[in-house]
Amino acid sequence: MIDKIYSLLRKYSWPWLLLLGHGIAQENTNITDEESPVIVIGTRTGRDWLDADGSVLQLDQQELARRGVNDLSGLVKYDPLVSVPFDFASGDGAFGYGESGYSGFNIRGVEGNRIAIELDGIRQPPQYVSTSFDQGSDGGSGGMGRDYFDPAIFNLVEVMKGGGSALYGSDAMGGVVSMRTLAAEDILTDRKIGGLLRAQYFSVNESYAAQLGGATRSGDFDFMLLYAGREGHETQNHGSLAPNPVDFTSNALLAKAGYGHGEHRLLVTAEFYERETEIDAISATISSFKVFDDSVLNFQKMTRERIGLQWDYEPTASWIDRLESHLYFQKSATGSRNESRANDVTIGGVTTPGRTRDQTIDFDTDLLGFSTLAHKEFSFWEINHQVLGGLDLSKEDSENRFFRLDSAQPQEKNRISFAPSTTERYGIFVQDEIKLDEGWMITPGLRADYHQIEPSLSAAYLARLKTLDINSVKPPGPYENFTFSPRLDISFKTTESTRLYAAYSRGIRNPTAEELSMIFDHPPSGGSPSGSLTVPNPDLKEETSHSFKTGYKGELDAGRFELSGFYTFYQDYIENGIRTGRKDDAGRDILTVENRGESEIYGFEASGEWQASAWSQQLDGLSLGLSTGKAIGINRTDDTWLNSTEPWKTVAWIGYDDPAEKFGVRLTGIYTAAVTHVDDTTNQGEFFLPPAWFTLDLSGYWKPTDTLTINAGVNNLLNEKYWSWSSVRRGNGHLGGGAVDDRSTAPGTNFYLSLTQTF
Repeated sequence: MIDKIYSLLRKYSWPWLLLLGHGIAQENTNITDEESPVIVIGTRTGRDWLDADGSVLQLDQQELARRGVNDLSGLVKYDPLVSVPFDFASGDGAFGYGESGYSGFNIRGVEGNRIAIELDGIRQPPQYVSTSFDQGSDGGSGGMGRDYFDPAIFNLVEVMKGGGSALYGSDAMGGVVSMRTLAAEDILTDRKIGGLLRAQYFSVNESYAAQLGGATRSGDFDFMLLYAGREGHETQNHGSLAPNPVDFTSNALLAKAGYGHGEHRLLVTAEFYERETEIDAISATISSFKVFDDSVLNFQKMTRERIGLQWDYEPTASWIDRLESHLYFQKSATGSRNESRANDVTIGGVTTPGRTRDQTIDFDTDLLGFSTLAHKEFSFWEINHQVLGGLDLSKEDSENRFFRLDSAQPQEKNRISFAPSTTERYGIFVQDEIKLDEGWMITPGLRADYHQIEPSLSAAYLARLKTLDINSVKPPGPYENFTFSPRLDISFKTTESTRLYAAYSRGIRNPTAEELSMIFDHPPSGGSPSGSLTVPNPDLKEETSHSFKTGYKGELDAGRFELSGFYTFYQDYIENGIRTGRKDDAGRDILTVENRGESEIYGFEASGEWQASAWSQQLDGLSLGLSTGKAIGINRTDDTWLNSTEPWKTVAWIGYDDPAEKFGVRLTGIYTAAVTHVDDTTNQGEFFLPPAWFTLDLSGYWKPTDTLTINAGVNNLLNEKYWSWSSVRRGNGHLGGGAVDDRSTAPGTNFYLSLTQTF
């Protein structure tokens, strides 16, 4: 039966999509403004869905609850071109500390620090990789990724697919993820006092979550306080090799105090988040490469805290319509502690104590920043303009510590992996939305960025550099770079309800402080019998990209449809672990970080949503939807495939929402094609290639009263055994043979339940 479903989806998904789009296009009336979402991320000004260029993923608080989102992967589960890679437990006895969980976002085959992540307009910490043996772009991170969030505090999540450097600066060359937290007005609506109480259960990791919050408004003042907490265990898989036992807890606290009077509004925000995780890495103790066969225990902690002051100014008569300014400070830290033990060995009646290893790895990132946006609408020569200008200033201090005590090796002091550094960013940008007659809209934009990294050659770093014992290696110096990022969007309304668009943008990514001064030494291995060293490269420069997109979309009473294509050419990719061809006196390979990669990623995306009420009022509330997309990535440097692109994915659903909004149900099917084209040279051996898979999810909601909502769902109804390529490929050699094709399976059938009470 499943094989037949695969065949039908492959054969008929495109014809059905085209028919859906054609059927919608026959209508001649628009969807009402209340039904049309406003997209902010693409232009930072807010546009109706029809006027927004490109494909944007958008989820609000209600949709997050209905989908049963309990982690980052749930945000993008039903999007064909966005994923969240997960770093599974290691199967390598020497790398038992490698289970780092969700690492960040992958958008159209681009991930890591090439994706900008913002929370309430604040840049989030980079992904660190230098303490990982898998330092390639497809490898796991030595830190614990970029998952510093509890999605329960989000009010809106937007994902912009494709280059966004013209508005968001460095690191946005592959896309932007923007998350907005809840505010007092989201809880209060039209009331002066209100509250929120939610309890959730997720069987996939036997976790419980609770959110409790309240808000009040008195005169010109408003205040909100929200708490979100979780505790649970390991995420279940669907294989014969059980996942490692895990226990985790997290706590998030968000407070906002606002004052609005006349043309001014001030908002003070304070937030605290922490997550602690304990992992019994059994997979490392039963590895074919048994270094510690007694126990491997990992303890991880992530914290993020911030405080910010926002000032919104809307003068009744001025040279600007609105001014939004934000001053903030954010402190983030990740820390991991590993305790590894080997059994005692008895030979000839003599017992030798087992090997022990204790180590800690810490990364700290402090960010002080200021941003301001000015908006102005005016008419000049009977042409309407909507001008946006902005300024972004930030100072980021980053440092790391890596202590190891190993009974089989000399005591390590601080295996510092990069120099403590200060990164300063200064950006200024402007864009103009020009509305011409006959339905034309032209939006040029330009951003100028100055980027500076100042490594601090601390005693710990110089001592670490000295241990490499290579005379030719010099300490890194300051990095300075000035860049321009232009963009140009052109669109034409073919009718009042349909639009054609095309766009170009140039993206940039400057090297991170870690990449500029990275140090790492790898013990002897199969690929390098004498071991290897990674040394700094002070000559790094920025990565660049040239992105093109075009599409056709429509929005009518019958629903929405969109067809789009994209092409991006990337130059000077920064890659880690590149062989220099040199060896040190001990025969160790000397590696470094280089600008060497050129690649291109192209593909398509298509989606459609049909409201059955357009055909018959008796079917009011019934809807169908379909989205599909594929990205193809080619490494032009080595003339091979990019492993970071996902296989073709199609999502289809049928749902019913009671017109009175009392209840609703949705059945969603996901089909993902088999992985066929990979570059095995990045792996220790051939990659395991996941076959095609198909799953069904069922979700529903019921509002027995106006203030009580029950959300529930069952995922993977068919109990399909499948693998996510974004997670499988990240294991590389350290996941361990059998673990790749079994332990890393996705969960089988699981369910969630959520009760929300407002008051």
